[in-house]
Amino acid sequence: MYGPPPDERQVLAPVQLVDDPISYLICIGVGIVVSSAFFWKRPPQAFRYFFLILGQTIVLTAPLAVHLDTYVYGSFPTIDKEGSLLFYLDGVHERMIFHPFLSPTDPSARLIGVHIGHLWVTAFFDLFLTPFGAMNAQGLLYPALGWWTMWLLLREVCRDARIAFLLGFPFGMGLHVFRDLNWYTIEKSAIFWIPLFSWSLLKAWRDGGKWRKAPAAIFLTMTWMNLYLGMVSAVLGACALFSMALVVIRNRAVHVEFRRVLHACTLCSLWVLPLIIWQWALMKGGPEIGTPEQFLWERAALDGFSLVPFQWNRLEIHRALNLVGVGLAIFGVFRCWKDPRVRFATFTGLILAIISIGPILLPGPILNPFYLLIRDVVPGFWRVAKPEVFFHGTWMLMLVIASIELKRMATRGWWMLYVIFIIGWLFMVRTHPAYPPMTLPQNSHLSPTWADDVFGEPDLPSE
Repeated sequence: MYGPPPDERQVLAPVQLVDDPISYLICIGVGIVVSSAFFWKRPPQAFRYFFLILGQTIVLTAPLAVHLDTYVYGSFPTIDKEGSLLFYLDGVHERMIFHPFLSPTDPSARLIGVHIGHLWVTAFFDLFLTPFGAMNAQGLLYPALGWWTMWLLLREVCRDARIAFLLGFPFGMGLHVFRDLNWYTIEKSAIFWIPLFSWSLLKAWRDGGKWRKAPAAIFLTMTWMNLYLGMVSAVLGACALFSMALVVIRNRAVHVEFRRVLHACTLCSLWVLPLIIWQWALMKGGPEIGTPEQFLWERAALDGFSLVPFQWNRLEIHRALNLVGVGLAIFGVFRCWKDPRVRFATFTGLILAIISIGPILLPGPILNPFYLLIRDVVPGFWRVAKPEVFFHGTWMLMLVIASIELKRMATRGWWMLYVIFIIGWLFMVRTHPAYPPMTLPQNSHLSPTWADDVFGEPDLPSE
C-alpha cells in the first residue's frame, strides 16, 4: 500500500471531469490568465516566472482552485490530517507562542514538537477560508513554491531561466509532494524551503554583504515549519562548509568566500539554537511517544529510500522521479566531472541518499552503518521517524547537475521538452493511486483520553 487504508468515514467528492467539467474549465481559464502575467515585461524576471509557474500549477491541479473551500484536498480523515486540523482548532500554536514556558506540560505541544510554524500559516489563510480550506490553499501553493524556488536555485547555478523553469518542474510537482498532500500533514509538502535555503547560501557565498544573514533567517523559519527540512538543510550547509574548507587548503585565494559561508552557517546555528533548546525541553517534559528502539525499527526502518525494491518510500522510482532529469544528471556526472559544482552536488547528494535509506541498507537485513553512526553521534537524531525526507536533497542536487548538463548541451526547443514533461506528468503522477482525490469534510473532535492513549499518562491541562 502507498499510504494508510481509507477511513470508513471517508466520502469521495464528485469532482471527476465527467461530474464537474465546468470547474476544470474555470481552473484552466484562471491558470491561463495568471500565466499570462509572464509576458508583462515590467516586473522583475523572478516575479514573472512566479506567476507563470503559479498559473501552470492551477491548471495541472484542476479543479482544486475552484473547490478550495468546498472539499478537502486529499484523503480525509487520516490520522495525520485529521489530527493536525484538530490540534490547530484546539489552539496549540497559540498556547506555545503566548505561553512557551508551559509547553513542556502541554501534551499537544509535546506530541507536535517545536515545529508549529505551519499552523500559523493555516491561521493566516483561516482569516479568509475555513480551516480545511486554509490547508487546501497551502496544498495549491506549496507545489508552485517548490517549482519556483527550484527555479531560483537553478537559474543561479546554470544562468538560464528557461532551463531552470523546465527542471524546476519535476521537483515542485513530483509525485512525492502530492502523496504527502494526500495523506499526511501539510508541512511535509513544503519542500520549497530546501532549494530556497540552498539558493540563499549560494548567494551568500558569491555576493556576501546583505546575503550573509539570509540563510539564517530562512533556516530558522524552515526549522520552525518542519524540523525534518531543517535537518536536510543542515547537512547541505555542513557539506558546503566542509567543501569550501578543502578548497581553501589548496587555494588560499578563496578565503573570502570561505569566510562568507562560515559566517552564514554560524548564524544558522546560533539563530536556530533557541528552537533546539525548546524541542529538548518538550522531549524532557514527560514520557516519550516511544523508545529509541521503537523509533528505529518501527518507524525509521519502514519510511526510507529502499534499494531492494528500488522505491522512494513505497513510490516507484520511474514515477516518483523525472527520468529525463535522472538521465541528464547521470550524463552530467561523467561529462562535467571537472566542474566543482558537479563534484559537490554528487558527493553531497550521495551523503543525503545514504541517510535517506535509514537503518536497513538491504533486506536480510544488512544494516546501514553510516545512518547508525549519525544516530549515535547527533543528539536527538534517534527520534527521526522518516529518513526518506533526506532524499529530497538528493533529488534537488540531481536536478542541479542536470541543469549544468542541459546548459552544456545548449539545447533548443525547450518548450517542446516542457510539453513532454507535462504529458509524462499526467500519466505518471496525476493518474497514480497516491495522487490526492478530493473528499467531503467530516466533523470530528479530540478524544478526551487521547494524551493517555499516546503518552500513557493522564490528560494534562493545556495551561
